[in-house]
Amino acid sequence: MLNLSNIAKLEKNKLVADTAWIVLLEITINPGVILRLCHNTDDIVWNGETWIAFPFELEPPVQTASGELPRFAVRVSNVGRTVEGYLEQAGGGVGAAVRMMVVMSSHLDQITPVDSLEFSVQSTSYDQAWVTFTLSGAINLSRRVPERRFLKNFCPFRYKGPECRATSSLTTCDKSLNACQARGNAERFGGEPAIPMGGLYNARD
Repeated sequence: MLNLSNIAKLEKNKLVADTAWIVLLEITINPGVILRLCHNTDDIVWNGETWIAFPFELEPPVQTASGELPRFAVRVSNVGRTVEGYLEQAGGGVGAAVRMMVVMSSHLDQITPVDSLEFSVQSTSYDQAWVTFTLSGAINLSRRVPERRFLKNFCPFRYKGPECRATSSLTTCDKSLNACQARGNAERFGGEPAIPMGGLYNARD
């Protein structure tokens, strides 16, 4: 579910809206070439950058039954062949990072977008009218998901750190629930005592 800010919720719920929801497209072809485009009739300035009013279209995602990540296309106008020229200099642009955001025209002072999605360019093609970027979700294989493991009898928090906040005079802790109870800090134990013994279990049981 999309988490809207309070300002965005107020604008969304107005009977007569006085703001436009603007889609921004940031294409990082390489560190020296970043295209910042907006789906709007005029250029805008947001987050300290100028976003150029430029024609682009979003095509619906295509899903397959083979387990591949969904892909979809973004078509950017190739008038003047400016974008095509950048891609040729970058060897086609495969692997470029694309960030898609939504902002409100009447609240461009808000530095956090209403929504933001990141993608990676899988392929590119172009003709006289359009440059087509085929995108899929960017995956960081070095990032643990979830960020920490959930263990029954082990607390991941640093002893006396901001999450633990133990005030015991003892200088060390073995991170177990018993140790946390002995230090009078069981309510901040970071483990999951409710996890059943025996490893995996059926969530329907």
